[in-house]
Parts: sequence; structure tokens; C-alpha cells
Amino acid sequence: MMVWVLAIATAIALAAVALAFHARAYVRRTEARFPPTGRFIEADGVRLHVREAGPIGAPRLLLIHGASANLLELWGPLADEFTPLHRVIAYDRPGMGHSTRAKRNGHTLASQAQCAARVLEACGEGPAIIVAHSLGAAVALRLALDHPHLVSGLVLIAPACNPYPGKPAWWARLSAAPVLGDIFCGLLVPWLGPAMSPASVANNFWPAPVPVGYFEAAGVPLIFRPRAFRASALDVCASKAEFAAQQPRYGDLLTPAIIVTAEKDKVVSPKRHARALAADLPAAELVIAPDTGHMPHRLRTDLVVAAIRRVNEMTAAQSEA
Repeated sequence: MMVWVLAIATAIALAAVALAFHARAYVRRTEARFPPTGRFIEADGVRLHVREAGPIGAPRLLLIHGASANLLELWGPLADEFTPLHRVIAYDRPGMGHSTRAKRNGHTLASQAQCAARVLEACGEGPAIIVAHSLGAAVALRLALDHPHLVSGLVLIAPACNPYPGKPAWWARLSAAPVLGDIFCGLLVPWLGPAMSPASVANNFWPAPVPVGYFEAAGVPLIFRPRAFRASALDVCASKAEFAAQQPRYGDLLTPAIIVTAEKDKVVSPKRHARALAADLPAAELVIAPDTGHMPHRLRTDLVVAAIRRVNEMTAAQSEA
């Protein structure tokens, strides 16, 4: 009996060592494949990776990505369109991409909004139009609530921002758990994640197919590094309580806003989030992007571009009034 116990323990230990070596190799290989494309700023102890393009002093756009992503998610479809006449700024949210994360309260929307404010303060002057996707929309809303002088308008794409029933997915809860989460993210995610990602990404784009080249263009493999996966999971698991605390304040926001959503979305309910938010915000317009699932910015970029231009016109009219 003892021999069998020793053999099983040895096999588990060897498997753990092999998975740890694989994880370290995955991180090195992935970060070499998707290196930083911008500069780094310090924000209250957090090192944020920031990318900028366009004329210095031009009207500013800040792009805020959602969960399980990085700055390439919005930069790819939007930056080239706006850099001729705007200063486009994007950053990796704390813990994801190439940004580090606060050791305490990094999961809170207040902390996340503070990081976004620090990015804007370090990258020029004056308010910016904030373009945000999914969970990034909740950060954008908190930024507008807590730092209104930095926000002139909002474009919120498939927003996740209101309290919801049920619990996050099992893998998010496991990843966010103390000790077990570190083991799961540190050993298993770099091994299992890349193999399972096609189905997960397809879920985001449903009912449309995933665009050719999306995985490379959006830097999808970066999320399966242990620290990035756990950071995103911590954000997702905190979101229900964070949304519930923040949602009562939405009616106070007079910031011009356009919300772009699909009719159906397998990731975030448009009825519970986008449509409810449009009813809560006093100065919001709702745009429906048919058959785009959770990814209107990738599948109907033209509608998102038009929304940004519309908000720009609205903010310009306000400043002239």
C-alpha cells in the first residue's frame, strides 16, 4: 500500500514540475511573441503599459478593454481610424497585458478607475472621450463618476455594468480562490487554456464566425499567462458586488454617451446591461449592432466609429454652448 501511495505522490510531483516548466516556457514564448508596444507609467504603485498615437494636443480618446483581454482588443479596429485627428491612448488594465496590479483592492472599480485617471493625467491635458468594451465599460463609468473633469463623453460597447443573477463561471471562481487559484492558474491554465480558447472566443463572436487572424491581432495568448488569467478572474468574480454598489449612481451622470450592443449576446445580457444602462443614463443613446454578439467593435466597426464621431459632435456642441 505504501508503495502505491509513494508512486502516486511521485507521479503527481513530477507532473507538477513538468507543468511548472511548461508554464514558465509559455510565459517567455508568449511575451516574446507579443512584446510591449508602448511605454510604461507608474500609477500609485502599479506599472501600467500605455500606447499612444496621433497628434499631441489633439482631442483625446482613451480605449479601455474588457476581461481576458489587453490593449490590442480595441486598438486594432479603432486606432488607425482616429489617429489622424485625435490623440488615441490605450492601456493594459491592471494585471493584464504588460501591466502590473495593485496588491490590495486591485479588483475594485474605484481602483481600476483611478488607474485610468492616472493614464489620462500622464498622457496630456483636458478631458477625453472614453471608448470601453464589456467590463471596461464599468471602469469607464466609474471614471466618469469619480473623475468627471477627465471625461467628456462615453462610447460603451457591449457593456457589463449592472448586477446580475447567478455566479461567474466555475473556472473564474476557481482561479480567484486563495491557494487553489494560484495552483490552477500557475500550472493548468497555460496548458489547457490555449487548447480551449477557440470555443471561448467563438462564444464571444456568436452568431458570427471568428474573423481570420483574430487570435494574433488581439494577442489572445497573453491571457493564459498565470498572473493575467488570475487578475481577470478576480475582476470578474468581484464584478457582481462592484456593479451593485455602482449602479445607483448612474442616474447622476450627465455625460454624453452612446451604448453599442447586439440584440443577443452569449457573454453579457444586452437587456440586463446595455438596455438598462441606456434607461439609467440621462444623456445616453442606444445603438443596436445586429448579429455581432459580444464583439460589435470587431464585426461592425463602422457603427462604433460612427458612435465615437457622434459623441465627439455632442461634446463639441456642449463646449460651445
